Amino acid sequence: MERSDEARAHAMSPLSPLLLKTKHLIDLLEQVPEEDKYDVWMERVQSLLNEREQLLQAHSADLTIADQDVIRKLVADSRSIDLKLSVEHARLGVQMGQMRQTKSTRKSYVDPYDEVEGSFSPYFDSRQ
Repeated sequence: MERSDEARAHAMSPLSPLLLKTKHLIDLLEQVPEEDKYDVWMERVQSLLNEREQLLQAHSADLTIADQDVIRKLVADSRSIDLKLSVEHARLGVQMGQMRQTKSTRKSYVDPYDEVEGSFSPYFDSRQ
């Protein structure tokens, strides 16, 4: 019977689940979601962030006595996560700006034929 990554992490160290969630979050942030699956991807990122935050709070006492290498890794990983989230935030800002521009362009377009009646037939020669 094989144990999952999380089960192995619990057996190794009190901080192992936190390190594992952090790794999963970084892996997920490195993926480029397809547009139609973006909402699911974002929900998963939010879920991992929440779980990681809960683990940080639950293991705050363990962090005070943890090995300095583990703490350095968590700090470096947190910076990496922050950078990846900042990049995604900037990308979304650009995308929203483009959508707003497209929307305002559509609103400002004036159809030159809007007030013209639908029938031009009296102005054209007709062949019979």
